[in-house]
Amino acid sequence: MEDFSNIRRLSPEEVEKCMSFMQTGTQMVKLRGGSKGLVRYFYVDEHKSCIRWRPSRKNERAKISIDLIREVCEGKQSEIFQRYADGSFDPNCCFSIYYGEHMESLDLVSGTGEEARTWITGLKYLMAGISDEDSLAKRQRTRDQYPSLWKALSVMLLEYDGLVPRIVIN
Repeated sequence: MEDFSNIRRLSPEEVEKCMSFMQTGTQMVKLRGGSKGLVRYFYVDEHKSCIRWRPSRKNERAKISIDLIREVCEGKQSEIFQRYADGSFDPNCCFSIYYGEHMESLDLVSGTGEEARTWITGLKYLMAGISDEDSLAKRQRTRDQYPSLWKALSVMLLEYDGLVPRIVIN
C-alpha cells in the first residue's frame, strides 16, 4: 500500500512543476523481459488520467490509466531490472510502475535521477487522488456506476433544503 503522507505536503508550485513536466513528456528507456530496452517518449495526458507512450505498435492502447496504478517503486527492485547486469543503469534513474489486477510492471530508466524523482512524485500525487481533475473523474464514474443512488441522494439533498415537496423513495 502506498504511503501518500509526504505527497500531501507538496507545495502548489512543486505539484505544478511535476504535472507540467509529465504532461510535456520525457524520453525514457522502457525495459522488457529478455531483450534490450526500447527508447520511448512518455507523458501524462491532458486530463491527467493516464500515462501514454510513443512510438508503439499498440497505438491508442499504449497507455496505463492512473486508476490502475497500484504502486510506484524507486530503484531497480523489479524482476525485470534484476535480469540486467549490475552497473547497466544508474539506480537513481530507475523506477517501476505496478498496475492492474495482476500487478504487471512498467520498468523505466530516465535520463537523470531528478527526472525519475519528478515522475515518481507526480505519479504518487495523481494516485493519491488529490488532483481536482482526477477527483472529478472519479466522482463522475461513481455517478455513472450508481445512477439510482446518485438520483436518490440528489432528491434527498433537495428535500433537505426544502426546495421540493417531500418525496418518499422505496
